[in-house]
Amino acid sequence: MSEFNRVTGQAKFALGKGRYFEAPFIEFDAYVERVVQRGGIFYRLMFVHRYTGKIFNKTWLSGVEASKHEVLALWDMLQRFMDVSQPIPDMPRFEPFRHLDPVTAEYDRKTNRPPRYWRDLDLEAWKASEGAELARAQAQFPWNKRHCKLTPKLGQVDMEVYRKQRPETAVPI
Repeated sequence: MSEFNRVTGQAKFALGKGRYFEAPFIEFDAYVERVVQRGGIFYRLMFVHRYTGKIFNKTWLSGVEASKHEVLALWDMLQRFMDVSQPIPDMPRFEPFRHLDPVTAEYDRKTNRPPRYWRDLDLEAWKASEGAELARAQAQFPWNKRHCKLTPKLGQVDMEVYRKQRPETAVPI
């Protein structure tokens, strides 16, 4: 029961027995944890609250991945999701909610993004062309040279103004 709430800027992690730890997203640092299991070495995303030292590595976002670049791409996606000055990342999971986010809706309008892009996509054709190209680009991306872009931007968009722009039906991930 983890939650990353774009509207409030908060991250919430389950502690068990109905208890939660909640703090602003910017107070968390992410690390790649190496997991040794039968069959090899795997990786997962680990969150550390920088002021309390609490570690969260058993979240719905902390699945074990075979490649480190998948975990780094996940962290990049999460930072972009929480940055309210940018559109929501374009992925199938978020497509039904894109119109509820004012920044994303405006971006989609300007770029003529079809509202059903992912739902109407010919998956086999995409895997053979654009999907394969994106997978290669992700694997070759210089993730180790990447810096957090969210933290310096926080506060540039007033959260109260952002919340007022959103319809009541918007949901966090």
